[in-house]
Amino acid sequence: MPQTPRAALRSVESERCRRSAHYFIFDSRKLVTKDEHDLREPVKPFPDLPYLRAFLDALLVSGKIMRPEDAKWAVAAGHSLEWLSALSQSGIFAVEKSRQMMVTWLVCAYLLWRAKYREHQLILVQSKREDDAANLVFVKEPHIARISFMESHLPGHLRSCVFPKAGTYGHLYLPNGGHLWGIPEGGDIIRSNTPSIVFSDESAYQPAFGASFTAALPAIKGGGQFIGVSSAEPGEFQQLVEAV
Repeated sequence: MPQTPRAALRSVESERCRRSAHYFIFDSRKLVTKDEHDLREPVKPFPDLPYLRAFLDALLVSGKIMRPEDAKWAVAAGHSLEWLSALSQSGIFAVEKSRQMMVTWLVCAYLLWRAKYREHQLILVQSKREDDAANLVFVKEPHIARISFMESHLPGHLRSCVFPKAGTYGHLYLPNGGHLWGIPEGGDIIRSNTPSIVFSDESAYQPAFGASFTAALPAIKGGGQFIGVSSAEPGEFQQLVEAV
């Protein structure tokens, strides 16, 4: 039976979201996040800003999803092809951030896109405390944590998860075998698994960051990705930023 025009448009939109993280996050205008500081518009799409586009390019390049020469937003922002090539080869992306720049939010959107459109991704979301990591993945209801909020507010034809069965505390499961898992600092859980991505949030404030990064190295060398973002603070994370 032929598709209706509306169904055909939805199929095209779904395919464009699958093919392009830029389309999914920015162009579709279907992905929204929550901004607790905005009284007038607390639920909103990501603003289409060049620095966020450039940051997404860098995430895609370090995740080996995008070729360095195709990272037009990153190049326009002043990043060299040499740096982008090194990013792709290492699989490590470490960034010092300022507050209120939507950096963690954008990483969460990227992780959701990876989990939805790449099969069997094990994505570890790490923070100092398990509660902080769970608040990025899933807590009790889908509207609370950052990633489950984004997923649950997508229109039906773009949504993958069926709540409440898709989530348990700190875990979000997708029907394609994807698994987002919020974990506390330290290397034990990372070492016991084979993650596709390790995302370390506020890395500089994790006393066990060094152990976590060391535990992630075998997965990174095997083709995985390590993303570390944090407000500036002296320590092992700063040393990593300066090294890469």
